[in-house]
Amino acid sequence: MNLAMCTLQLAGREGLTARHAENLLATGGQLVDIRSPDDFRRGALPGARNLPLDALSWDYRYLDKSAAVILCGTRDVACARAARLLAGKGFKRIYHLADVRD
Repeated sequence: MNLAMCTLQLAGREGLTARHAENLLATGGQLVDIRSPDDFRRGALPGARNLPLDALSWDYRYLDKSAAVILCGTRDVACARAARLLAGKGFKRIYHLADVRD
């Protein structure tokens, strides 16, 4: 298991499969792509909202704290940082969809 996944699990956050992500999204989950706007424009998952990691400390306000948040990006370490930030802002259901690539 890599360090980022260990960090997410220790923080009470979970990695998840595509099927689990689909189920969460179908029940009101929020898909958040933390990559740069340029990377997001080059290709993103359908329904993803682009909230780059650099701006997430302010832009988290656009998210519903009561709904699941599914983080995606190309770097596990960045997703771990985003998960810690959101947990510190009161989000409880934070997941990581690993390895989204252009």
